[in-house]
Amino acid sequence: MAADSQGNAFVFAGSTYTATSVNVTPGGDLLDQSHIGQASGANRLYQAPALKDNEISVEALGTAIVQIGASGSLSFATVTYTATVSSSSVAYSVGELVKQSLTFKVA
Repeated sequence: MAADSQGNAFVFAGSTYTATSVNVTPGGDLLDQSHIGQASGANRLYQAPALKDNEISVEALGTAIVQIGASGSLSFATVTYTATVSSSSVAYSVGELVKQSLTFKVA
């Protein structure tokens, strides 16, 4: 069943933000370990990555300056992550609300 995204906010390092969009990107592409010794027509062989790079990108209303490298607790609804800011920007546009874009690396 579809869920309504209206009214969602998030909390990072004790500050609450009104989210306008959220993208969650679970990291860790599978590593291809196929080799030429496999039979013709065989399936490729994959293994999980040794390191993962989970990321959450958010657009929110406001002009708060969030420093790249800042770490803290990131909460969406009932889920809490340990997060580090990897990208931060603020956009001003005529006829639009001021929006900030934040990208977090999460564990």
